[in-house]
Amino acid sequence: MIKSAAIVKNKTLAPWRELRLQKRKLKKAQALERKQNKIVTPTPIGLSLAKADEPIADGSPTREEMLQQAEAIGLKVDKRWSGATLLNKINNAMETA
Repeated sequence: MIKSAAIVKNKTLAPWRELRLQKRKLKKAQALERKQNKIVTPTPIGLSLAKADEPIADGSPTREEMLQQAEAIGLKVDKRWSGATLLNKINNAMETA
């Protein structure tokens, strides 16, 4: 709204700007609602979620075991390979041998 001494005008927005403004207001309202409903459960001090020293109990071999197996079959291992890549390379090498 534009006010002056003599004239009062209501400025109308272009339809695309009105839509953009409505979307922006909706996003802000949704963000505030998410923030209010957020549940935070902090971990106690000195307690970590995952321990690196504990072996994985899902039955998959550890990286050290995979490296030993790769050395045994003569596979050259790149240190940048992930565990899944290393396992795939070992399996492929053992199938071809």
